[in-house]
Amino acid sequence: MRTAQPLSNRTYLETPENVRLAFRLAGPGTRLGAYGIDLAIRIAIFYAIAYVLTRLRPFTGTGLTTGVFFVLAFVLEWGYGALFETWWNGQTPGKRTLGLRVIKTEGYAIGFYEAMLRNLLRAADFVPLFYAAGFLASISTSRMQRIGDIVAGTMVIREQRPELKGDLTGLLDYDAFPLTEFEHRYRPSETTLEAIETLFRRRLELAPARVDEIATVLAEPLGKRLASAEQQRYAHEKPSDFLFRVLRSARATSSEEQAA
Repeated sequence: MRTAQPLSNRTYLETPENVRLAFRLAGPGTRLGAYGIDLAIRIAIFYAIAYVLTRLRPFTGTGLTTGVFFVLAFVLEWGYGALFETWWNGQTPGKRTLGLRVIKTEGYAIGFYEAMLRNLLRAADFVPLFYAAGFLASISTSRMQRIGDIVAGTMVIREQRPELKGDLTGLLDYDAFPLTEFEHRYRPSETTLEAIETLFRRRLELAPARVDEIATVLAEPLGKRLASAEQQRYAHEKPSDFLFRVLRSARATSSEEQAA
């Protein structure tokens, strides 16, 4: 008799260079909690703006005020999640509070297209009643994806604090890369930093050309987040040097936060 396998909350990705990445998936309960926080924030924003509009009604007219209410409700429902997940690297205030993040199924950061698509398809997850379809989809897929995630090619993970333990001999030989060069206060995720650290530890076992070849896998998507074309070109031409400098900065930032 075949025994049913329990649903795992972990998924593993392996790059072509045999770098294995592990992700801890966010279950429906945790995601519902994050949604509840975001819903409360959206309601608070709506009523705050509604209060101001109500005060202005004698000057603007009832019709205009009602129209603004509908536009506001639409923006908060469909734009809130998409905008936050784009600018906050896959997080909304609710997700950040509970340590969740949306990433692509390949392990990379999402962009505006994925963020918008998964949020627009939230309506499909809602049918026939309060996320029934989304819940059934999440417990039926190996990566706990709702319908919007399946179509957008995304998944929601639970993040842990960076595990940058021990001394990395030679890391201080690299100048710290200014993280302010990234657009919109972007910061590499903990999983990305762990992958860079793994490569750094193995760099002496590989030929320099091979190290750069592997580094390109992470340097390319990170480079697209840089604000200047000059820095993007640097990340493309010297991928391993770029990654190790980013790791140096991340370690320094993490140490400063722990000291504080």
